[in-house]
Amino acid sequence: MKDDRLNRILDGEEPIEGLPEELLRDYRVYREAITLYRIRCEYVPSERLMRKILKKRRKKLVLSTVFAGIAVSLLLLSVVLDIFPVSPSRKVVQKQNPVVKELIDYIKTVEVVSDGW
Repeated sequence: MKDDRLNRILDGEEPIEGLPEELLRDYRVYREAITLYRIRCEYVPSERLMRKILKKRRKKLVLSTVFAGIAVSLLLLSVVLDIFPVSPSRKVVQKQNPVVKELIDYIKTVEVVSDGW
């Protein structure tokens, strides 16, 4: 009941004059809350505060951009090295013991002969 009457007063359907003290107090509290809320919504920070906020955001943006660039560079380097493997500039030549060389030649001969059968 009290809320309905307060709503009617706020809508302008009922005059403010002759209200009970309790409704008048509720009306004033509501108006004050609305005024404070409107001030809060319309707040515009000062130029100095805006520069400070933007400076912090720029630092974070630059730092994240640098880290993203490093990550992309490493990824591209990895892909390039996978596609074009680095060839060694000198070949490692192993010296084989003559006995081992003869054994390997014999095994290769046996493989060739067994493939023919």
